[in-house]
Amino acid sequence: MEKKNQFKTISEGAIKLMAPENYFIKGPGTKTAGFYNMDQKLNRDITISFLKTVKPKLALDAFGGTGVRGLRINREAGINTVISEINKKSFDYIKINKEINNSNVEIYNKTFQAILNDYLFDYIDIDPYGSVLPYLDEAMINLRNRGYIGVTATDLTALTGSMPAKTLRRYRAHIINDIYRHESGIRLLISEIVKRAAAMDKAAIPVISLWHSHYYRVIFQLVSSAGKADEQLEKTGIFDRQVGLANEYKSTIEGPLWLGNLNSDLISKLNYMDNPDKLFLKTIEKVKLNDLSTYFADIADFARITNQDTKAVEASMEKLRENGINCGRSQFSDTGIKVSSSVSEALHIIY
Repeated sequence: MEKKNQFKTISEGAIKLMAPENYFIKGPGTKTAGFYNMDQKLNRDITISFLKTVKPKLALDAFGGTGVRGLRINREAGINTVISEINKKSFDYIKINKEINNSNVEIYNKTFQAILNDYLFDYIDIDPYGSVLPYLDEAMINLRNRGYIGVTATDLTALTGSMPAKTLRRYRAHIINDIYRHESGIRLLISEIVKRAAAMDKAAIPVISLWHSHYYRVIFQLVSSAGKADEQLEKTGIFDRQVGLANEYKSTIEGPLWLGNLNSDLISKLNYMDNPDKLFLKTIEKVKLNDLSTYFADIADFARITNQDTKAVEASMEKLRENGINCGRSQFSDTGIKVSSSVSEALHIIY
């Protein structure tokens, strides 16, 4: 193991841990032993808030790194937690961090597949470096009925269509890489999850969905029911921007995508966080608006395609509210507005 002075003691939530001196503050970083990414703190904060709300009996942090997620789940949500880590050096760091926090988490130096053979979990957290697809099927098989799975996807080049060949190869889909790409990308990820679950006669129901920085985060509930699985499949399909946004857009064929809600009613309860920071509160506020409209109205993009001057976001929302339309800023674009009307109606009121 590296010398102690190559590491730094840091605090996150209710725990302290030893992390590499060169831990990553922004972006995905590079996967290394003892991997710790500060940019994922929001991800972990929202996970803790969610788990304190639903209170599963047994949780799995399947890709431990420093153990920060599993240790926080155990300490802050009060949930029996298992941490698994295949890398031996990372496993040694998790042992140190378990001791530092006097934690009763169970830790194992095992593969994802091996740890799933030993337990039946109520919550499984999948946060690999890259695509979550190689791990989805086995997680779904080894989850208790009506349990939850949280996935963190960092393969945004495929999900946003910036590498079309990879998007087609990995997700068998077409995504337009423009200002709407992150809402399309997260809907593509959910569509894939829903289809894989349905093949097992299970319904995957999104509970929380968000984009932040270099990753998408989706937490979904899995319900064993062929009928409910069919209902979920009916909510996947092709998105046409001329139909779904406004007639001024060219007709498009994008997807297949998830066209249902990105969140469940549970999102309204996610304020359950000790000493939440500004980023957590701001993000939750935006995420709660996800399902006002299937897509957002982007005032800058509409101005571009109609050759008009861009309107200010706050003034545009004030005008919408004057016309009886509930609205708020979208998490997917700085110039995007989620609206309770159709996107077309909102855009034509603004312009």
